[in-house]
Amino acid sequence: MPNQDRLPPRNLATSLRASLKATFSPATAQLLQEAVKSEPNFGVIASILRLDPALATAILSLVNSPYYGQTSKISDVQRAAIILGDNEILRIALSLSLQKNLNSILEKNGFDTFANWRIIIWAALGAQLIAQRLAPEEAETAYICALVKDLSLLLYAANFPEHLLPHLKRPDFVNTGPTFMSWQDHLPEDHSTLTAELLTQWNFPEPMIAAITAHHDLEHVFDYPPLTQAVILGTRWAEAEFRTDPAPDSLNQLSFLLAKAGALPPEGMDGLRRQCATLFSELSEAMNVKDLDPEDRLYAHSLQSIQDFHHQAKEVEGLTGGNAAIAACIGRHLRWNWDCRKAEIILHAPANTYWERFVLNNAGVHGPDIAPSLEKLRIFSEDAYPLEAEGQTVGELHLNDANESSRTRAEATLYTRLLARGIRRQARTVGQLEIKAELLDILPTGVALLNAQGRILRANPTFTEFLDGAEQLEDRLAQGKDAEQARQAMQGWRNFLSNSSQGGHCSIHCPLGPGKEPATSSFSLAGYKISHGSQTNILAMVQDLAEIRVLEFEALHQRDFLNTLLGSMQDLVLTTDKVGTITFASGRHGSFLTGRNLFHLTRPMNAQEEAWDMEFLEQSQAAVEVQIVLDDEHLQLELVFSRFSFGTDHGLIVGRNISAIRRLERKIREQALFDSLTQVFNRHHLQPLLDREMSRAKRTGSSLGLIFFDIDKFKLFNDTHGHHGGDKALKELGQLLRRILRKGLDFPCRFGGDEFVVISSNSTVENLLTIAERIQKEFSILHQNQVTLSIGMSMLEPEDTSQSLLERCDKANYQAKAQGGNTIVHLQPTSTSEP
Repeated sequence: MPNQDRLPPRNLATSLRASLKATFSPATAQLLQEAVKSEPNFGVIASILRLDPALATAILSLVNSPYYGQTSKISDVQRAAIILGDNEILRIALSLSLQKNLNSILEKNGFDTFANWRIIIWAALGAQLIAQRLAPEEAETAYICALVKDLSLLLYAANFPEHLLPHLKRPDFVNTGPTFMSWQDHLPEDHSTLTAELLTQWNFPEPMIAAITAHHDLEHVFDYPPLTQAVILGTRWAEAEFRTDPAPDSLNQLSFLLAKAGALPPEGMDGLRRQCATLFSELSEAMNVKDLDPEDRLYAHSLQSIQDFHHQAKEVEGLTGGNAAIAACIGRHLRWNWDCRKAEIILHAPANTYWERFVLNNAGVHGPDIAPSLEKLRIFSEDAYPLEAEGQTVGELHLNDANESSRTRAEATLYTRLLARGIRRQARTVGQLEIKAELLDILPTGVALLNAQGRILRANPTFTEFLDGAEQLEDRLAQGKDAEQARQAMQGWRNFLSNSSQGGHCSIHCPLGPGKEPATSSFSLAGYKISHGSQTNILAMVQDLAEIRVLEFEALHQRDFLNTLLGSMQDLVLTTDKVGTITFASGRHGSFLTGRNLFHLTRPMNAQEEAWDMEFLEQSQAAVEVQIVLDDEHLQLELVFSRFSFGTDHGLIVGRNISAIRRLERKIREQALFDSLTQVFNRHHLQPLLDREMSRAKRTGSSLGLIFFDIDKFKLFNDTHGHHGGDKALKELGQLLRRILRKGLDFPCRFGGDEFVVISSNSTVENLLTIAERIQKEFSILHQNQVTLSIGMSMLEPEDTSQSLLERCDKANYQAKAQGGNTIVHLQPTSTSEP
């Protein structure tokens, strides 16, 4: 299978989690764990840095850079911490360590690390600046959250470059906002949730995990606490500043949201952007991250300047009159902006794929000259500005008489980037309408729009010519030579108009009887009812049949019918040759699939020893389930093969989309295993789990512990806070258990109501007590001792059954309740109660 067709692993989270240790040095992991503490310890930081002298040297280099403006050189990390503070040293160390560990891998895999680190640095600095105004004590925390929020994307690029690179349209792949064409949809999981899951392994606290999980949730930004708001807004800010197509609307929206949140300084959005740009330039230089070329830096322009050029580009979007009107408009802009009176404007003509050159001089805009390629139209060579949008070249500007003192190249670059997007949109909207209108006028088929009563609303010239002086279609049908034929034609048309259940009408009209009739008197008439809301109109088409033989006419309709039938099928229909190359594919994926090899695009869902090829598919007695990626979506298909007995193609394959069925099956399985409120195992699954772990413990000679607990005063809590508050407490308890228990060793179950059981494999009495104490302590802190836990625990004895072990833990829980609650009791068959 070619590299570009390799699918990512089914459990991506497990794969990326395993790559953390391989990708990052121990120093990075230790720095991250120190960073999440409320009070970082410099002694710990110093000991970590001693393990990585190169990192310590890089930190001192950054500390002595212009970013921090130190008047005298700082020669050791301890003095740097005294001057800048432990938090700042930790932030520097973490930034450099992450960059150091990832850069070499990403560069080796062919990625532009500079483009990605620009986004990361700006988002981190932006989040910190915003947090300084919203929650100053969390400013460093906001920086760290924004710094690591895209960890899963970076690890994905490091581990699966061959899957990512073919889909990558932008070098800054961490820029995954909703307005960008990105590769994030190729991930089987949401990257925000995936990053949060990875960082949970490094013991990130819940507030930071919540901020990272929500860092793209701009719609609900004001529903979150200040830390999360700062991370969301910092992320959005970086997306807006580093778009390939500058978007003033995004920056204006951000300015509004920052003002509403109270995060704008007195000097407004431009002042905040200048502050962040200064920090960004200095920090990028200190971290050896190459900045954009000066003319490409959107953050170097004021909002007003961006908006001015944006409005000029918007003027182009609505122009009619083709490239001549666009060139005249551009000429006005060049004179207004830079007093430019000599320029060359080359534009692509989408209607005929030619290029047109217009020349601007003191007398105005002249042209066009036409050529099949852009290169053949270039005259001037100085000050060339390509017009590129969405990866396509739509034209080129050459400015040859602009006043350099009133124009910078950065301004002209910004204008042309916005202008290219405006031209592209004009070609897709107004330009397409103009092309369609022109095509409709020259179409040899008559086309008209009628109202529900058959009155003509609009018609193209061919239809008007067909009417031959008649005012309405019925009048034209009545002109037939034979009176009976004309009557039948009129009646058929009127039945179509009056019958609401009849969606279409097709008929052929030819003169009957002797005599010479003009060739154009033979025609076909088709009418189709179309709905616009509550209004119904009729699309009528007439075509001269003089040169079309009847069999040809029928063949065309048969072909159209079959294409329409295959296109409307939910199943995917393919034909292939002997090696699996697709020769035909139905539906909207046809152009993508045709010419590709089926066995390179798909992967069987069930493991098999035989090769995945045509021989295996042909010999399969049942349908074969496979996975395929179409439109960036992972689909499961059920393939059925039929061999052709004639023709050049080898066989027919019908693929039934069973993705929804499999998702439903997974959901049903999850509902059978897990409690819907707390997301821990339900009572029905407790017995099988306990039997399995007891059998394993007795077979291997390992120990097994059981914890049984419930919530003290839960009824009073429910009465006080309502059932919604009680459900929230139970849900938080489930989250707490899933967070602190050992994966694969400890199994939390909801026994019923507010009662829970934890099966703990490979646990000593001391380990079991530690788990119980941590659950009790963290739950009490979470609810400020309004509700507590009474816990009973016991270890498995050789003679125990699952029932006896459960009953003993239940008895220990009862004793804990009898002692006033908020107590842990350990009970064994030969021991007394032990609080």
